[in-house]
Amino acid sequence: MDKAPVYRIKKTKSKFETLEAAHFSKALPASFTETVTGMSPRQAGIAKLLYNTTSLLAFFDVEEVSPVATLSTHDAELYNENVVELFISPLGINSLYYEIEVNPLNATFDALIINNIGKGKRRGPSFQGFTGWNPKSLKTRSVVTPGKWQVFLSIDFTDLFLAKRIPPKKGDTWKANIFRIDYDGKERQYCAWSPTGVLDFHNSNRFGTLIFD
Repeated sequence: MDKAPVYRIKKTKSKFETLEAAHFSKALPASFTETVTGMSPRQAGIAKLLYNTTSLLAFFDVEEVSPVATLSTHDAELYNENVVELFISPLGINSLYYEIEVNPLNATFDALIINNIGKGKRRGPSFQGFTGWNPKSLKTRSVVTPGKWQVFLSIDFTDLFLAKRIPPKKGDTWKANIFRIDYDGKERQYCAWSPTGVLDFHNSNRFGTLIFD
């Protein structure tokens, strides 16, 4: 499998309240591939990241002909339907990271993950997800139009408190991966920016590197 990718996050003055797709025009695209094989998914999609003086910003832009989603409760099992996901390790290690999910109904799931993954491809035997981590600053907006689904997301660095430095400075590096589950009501396709090589997004050994520009 190819080396895990690197993503350079550009700085912006944009705020969540005014975010539109055009604000991400200069951000690098992180393309989704099928997470086991790295091949093109059945529905294409990208994610883009930016940051400002207080927050990390994300934009998901995916093809979607059937946005199946029925769950609207916070911290419900959104990963059983259509969802986009952002895993973030501010410390740059594979064993401790945040997980954030958004579905087409704009429901969210967030958790702090501990994962003693070791050298394997699947989560470690002591894996735990703590859904008691509920970042107050998290803001999301889900926009579904014919054939397309877009998500805008913002979270303050103060809620990503594991980082060595808040806010991050130019040149700081974090680890992360970006995911999408494409569910048509019958089958799920699992997609990732950095393919995990297995049907488990929690292969954190495959996290890519974020560099703050």
